[in-house]
Amino acid sequence: MSKPALLIVGATGNNGTATIQALSAGDKKDMFTIRAGVRSEEKASALKKAFPGIETVKLDLDKPETLDPAFKGARSVFFILGNNENREEQAKAAIDAAKRSGTVEHFLFYSVFGAEYKAILFARQFRAAEEYLEASGLSWTHLRTIFFQENFFGWIEGIKNGALYLGIRDGKFAPLNVGDIGEMATNILTTEGHHGKAYNITGPELLDGPVMARIFSEVTGKEVNYISPDKETTLQSLLSQGWPEWQAKGLLELFEVFATNQAAVVSPDGEKLLGKN
Repeated sequence: MSKPALLIVGATGNNGTATIQALSAGDKKDMFTIRAGVRSEEKASALKKAFPGIETVKLDLDKPETLDPAFKGARSVFFILGNNENREEQAKAAIDAAKRSGTVEHFLFYSVFGAEYKAILFARQFRAAEEYLEASGLSWTHLRTIFFQENFFGWIEGIKNGALYLGIRDGKFAPLNVGDIGEMATNILTTEGHHGKAYNITGPELLDGPVMARIFSEVTGKEVNYISPDKETTLQSLLSQGWPEWQAKGLLELFEVFATNQAAVVSPDGEKLLGKN
């Protein structure tokens, strides 16, 4: 008897790879045929090399002709959007393809913490997709995540030079680990009781800039000081690193949320999904 197919859209990103890793381990490895949606043969080959037991399928959210073949026969979907300005349009195209397949029974949507408030650009993008999914008639779950610990690799040069430049002033938030998301997504996809729910996921501890700088000092063995640049300095730094303007300004909005402690909360949802309470 063949195993049901699980399509992962965004499979080559950090969260997609972490989820494939979790699904391929232990007693979960035989529950699905994992079908990884990829945009190129090069990415397909790399993913197959890392996870020989999976299938790969060509899937490009900006190429409608690739959607129906990728979704055909899939019973479950884990949908992860990339860093694209047209996120809403891409999500709607994928949701429509899932409906057309006639086989998708559960659509797990990777979203962002605070999406329901629509207060910043990223939240509005993801909430529009959430609302479309909720109205689609598909069975859905939203997995809303906050800023990841791994994102700090983007600040590595400053840290190496003794400074954590993070424009959140005196604010606090609870950064999350990518590996944990892989475990949480796997538990949602392989257990019952998650349909129609939105999970708000944070890390386990509120941290401010000085505390994060101290952690980097301990890890690197050299003094790292916390510096909170003003918005214009942060914007110009991001643009100089090649960030698109829309995304750089979106990150500034997120940093302002952190700076004003609008996200200074530790949600219990993550520990529940990990089975820790």
